[in-house]
Amino acid sequence: MQQFVEEKIITPVKGKFDVIVAGGGPAGVCAALSAARNGMKVLLVERFSCLGGMWTSGLVNPLFDYENKGGIVREIVEIINSAGMNDHSGPMYTFDIEYMKLALDRLLRDAGVKVLFHTMFTAPLLTCDNDIYGITVENKSGRSAYLAERVIDCTGDGDVAARSGAPFCVGRDSDGACQPMTLMFTISHMDYVQRANNPYSTHTDLYHVMCDGLAAAGVNDYSFNFENPWLLKLPGLHRGVLQMTHMRGYDPLDPEQLSLAEAEGRERVWEALAFFRRYCPEFKNAQIEQTAAMIGVRESRRITGEYELTLDDITEGRKFRDGITTCCFGVDIHEPDGKAQTVGIVSRPYQIPYRCLVPKNVGNLLTAGRCISGSHEAHASYRVTGDCAAMGQAAGTAAAMSVIKNISPRELDGAEVAGKMIVDGARI
Repeated sequence: MQQFVEEKIITPVKGKFDVIVAGGGPAGVCAALSAARNGMKVLLVERFSCLGGMWTSGLVNPLFDYENKGGIVREIVEIINSAGMNDHSGPMYTFDIEYMKLALDRLLRDAGVKVLFHTMFTAPLLTCDNDIYGITVENKSGRSAYLAERVIDCTGDGDVAARSGAPFCVGRDSDGACQPMTLMFTISHMDYVQRANNPYSTHTDLYHVMCDGLAAAGVNDYSFNFENPWLLKLPGLHRGVLQMTHMRGYDPLDPEQLSLAEAEGRERVWEALAFFRRYCPEFKNAQIEQTAAMIGVRESRRITGEYELTLDDITEGRKFRDGITTCCFGVDIHEPDGKAQTVGIVSRPYQIPYRCLVPKNVGNLLTAGRCISGSHEAHASYRVTGDCAAMGQAAGTAAAMSVIKNISPRELDGAEVAGKMIVDGARI
């Protein structure tokens, strides 16, 4: 029989802001910057010790689909490049993860954004009409409340929107299964650079290097966890980051299952190192530098918005009157079962309409990042960090415009949001 603890909680209000951003990943950073640069008093709350989310705490490289964006994500790339903290694996752009943390700190500080690290969003504050007017958080000071005219959900999982009563979908339509999670890790002291232009007809270059090592050792019964592993070169000598481990069958919204997936990820990281040292001469001296502080969740909630982006939108390359960014990344589904990726779906450059960032049933709330409104297949394209950053800039711009105009984000003309983003240097 389930039991409950009944509490009476008195929560102090610690501040009032124009805009609150929940989550400091690529979407959250760009949302906070855009809102602040458009005259807003902004608070950003982040559960980890640094900004960047999957860029930093998640160790995710490369920075996919930033090339045509302009705006804030281009500004971040230029800051990284001017410091010499960039590299490439073939055509794929990589960056120094530690320098990214510093660069983002400086950007938000210079814009006047108040940042609270080690702070978890706990609950929305809602009027009787289901308009959000702030959030409660938990940190070292206990439970606190912060009030705002607008809130932007950049949590990745759509926590703010879901707890506010916005409808959402999870996983693929047939059974709700989500794409597997990955724990990224960095290694050093290796003498290998993965070829981005794969000379083989199937799988990645690293997969074939691993197969060659097994063949030389006479091993023919090894079971791969994932058949398209990537090792991307990082700035510096003999350093790289691996997208290799795949944890399947876990619910990314269940804390117990998420904990089990994290633990399995670390086991698989050390199994990978042992494999490399034993079978691949290029890795005989390899060492693990670090594992990510947060597991990479590819898919969880997709918050239902005023428009749902579909696979047809992507394959047809559709443009929208309220399009706020153009995406060029293909549909990339890491299958929930099996060891393959579905990457053969033909896609054309398409736009994300502003309406995808406006959740149903909740007022004064915007979403940005992988939790926006879209189908399982469409999500597998727009979930990459360059697209999330552009969505964040759009959400921050829209939040500021709606406050200035004294109208709700739902009433705002998305075409005007796009126009303001262009003025601010974005490419739509």
